[in-house]
Amino acid sequence: GGLGINLQTADTVVLYDSDWNPQADLQAQDRAHRIGQKKQVNVYRLMVADSIEEKMIERAELKLRMDAAVIQQGRLADKSKAMSKEDAIHAIRYGADKIFKASNMGVTDEDIEVILSRGKDLTSARSQLTDKNKKGLLDFSSSDFAYQNFEGTDYSKQTGAAASDLAFMTNVVEAMGKRERPAAVYSEREPRGFSAQQAAALMPKLPKMRRMPEMRDFQLYNAPRIQELFVKEHELEIARSKRIAQGGNSGEEALADGEVLSAAEEAERRALLDAGFATWGRTDFNRFIRAAERYGRRDVEKIAREVEGKTVDEVTAYRDALFDRGPVLLAEWERIEKKILEGEKKLAVREEMQEALRSKIAKYDNAWQQLTLKYGTSRGKVFNEEEDRFLLCMTNKLGYGQWDELKREIRRSLEFRFDWIFKSRTPQELARRVDLLIRLVMNEGKDGAQTARGGATGKRGADGGAGGSVHT
Repeated sequence: GGLGINLQTADTVVLYDSDWNPQADLQAQDRAHRIGQKKQVNVYRLMVADSIEEKMIERAELKLRMDAAVIQQGRLADKSKAMSKEDAIHAIRYGADKIFKASNMGVTDEDIEVILSRGKDLTSARSQLTDKNKKGLLDFSSSDFAYQNFEGTDYSKQTGAAASDLAFMTNVVEAMGKRERPAAVYSEREPRGFSAQQAAALMPKLPKMRRMPEMRDFQLYNAPRIQELFVKEHELEIARSKRIAQGGNSGEEALADGEVLSAAEEAERRALLDAGFATWGRTDFNRFIRAAERYGRRDVEKIAREVEGKTVDEVTAYRDALFDRGPVLLAEWERIEKKILEGEKKLAVREEMQEALRSKIAKYDNAWQQLTLKYGTSRGKVFNEEEDRFLLCMTNKLGYGQWDELKREIRRSLEFRFDWIFKSRTPQELARRVDLLIRLVMNEGKDGAQTARGGATGKRGADGGAGGSVHT
């Protein structure tokens, strides 16, 4: 179907693969009985003699009879069930004895007319057997009811059935022979004719490589050299095992049991393993980098407070090893070093700003009232001079960067209790204002230094002129 072939003139149907479902075969036959068919249709069913196909056809015909007698009349629901275990064994056994007892197992050429005649005889015999029970199927009579049949099992013929089944299965197993599973993967190490288990038993068992510790890059292990020593040890163990398996003793005395590396190499491996930081995890490493960026690499005590579970000595040892071996062992060392150096630059600028602020305030006896600034064009309109003086003095007292505490001090101050604009400034706005004021202070210091240098130069010039006049 689906090919666009017109079957109105087809008069021959060949069924070479019968289906368990008889409706599929009927559909194939119905294709030759289209409207307009005037020829006689011949149906040929090909099957293997004395095989399970005969039982399949019998069961299909039984389904058709039951369909015509019961289901098509609508009296009962379709209660057909799957083939039972006994029916399946009986279908498989059908004709098997003839196969086991056959002496000529070759293929014989036989006349097609003889085969067709034999098929007609078998079909007629099966039809007569079916027609005999047809009336009983249609009127549901129980005249031929077998009281020893229950659920499809004839218990009158069960004598010796178990022994017969056992004998049949024995014949089937002997005829099929032992099943061998083909190898899915070819191995050059397996000798020809041996299974994988047999080949493994014949091959000498080589020693396994010692398990290396887990070495992460941030743990600062010299992983390439450690791996090289482990591989060398494994190769020496394999060579030694092969010599022992072959029965040779040459060179075996030079190696003691359990020691395949030299004393120097073994000591080097232990030193390399001890030099790593096995107790440091990824979280510890990230916290160390963030703390070093925030406080600088030299402030080990503050870094140790950020890295939980590590002492000051452990943090110091890790810092020294990181900056010593990091450029070689860490793939992202340039990025890490850049972050730390940028943080240290910010700290240096911060220290310079704090020092400039301390120097400015130290010039006054009472900086809270006397401190003055040279604004230039950076005065602004949000903050006045009194507020700027308070910001600088309080920043010098609290420390640079304590912006939240600075905001709280502004709200506590009685001097600004009615200055709602000043009290409503955020910590970020206060930080920007303090940075601007400190830069003004630093510019004042630079201008003062330049003025002092200019005055000193003028004085030296005046002294030189006076001296010249004296000589003249």
